[in-house]
Amino acid sequence: MSSYKSKRLPRSARRSRKPLQENWIRGPGRGSMIKCTYMKCSYEWEYFGRRKWAQCPACHSVVRVALAKKNLVYHQRAMNSNEFKNE
Repeated sequence: MSSYKSKRLPRSARRSRKPLQENWIRGPGRGSMIKCTYMKCSYEWEYFGRRKWAQCPACHSVVRVALAKKNLVYHQRAMNSNEFKNE
């Protein structure tokens, strides 16, 4: 006998189940602009995938999407600050 006695059924047995939905075809979703992290490439493109990793269409290097987003933002800020310094 188990030391834990309960009058209630386990949570999985008493929870009401949602009806299963049909597997609809998923659209491309919202794209995000990313920039290749390879210094010689630095290609920018819009990524619509749902994975953590993306392949650059120009140099075919594999980059992490989160880092590629940060890379794009960092370079955009650096370019904007350089424009103000040059004026």
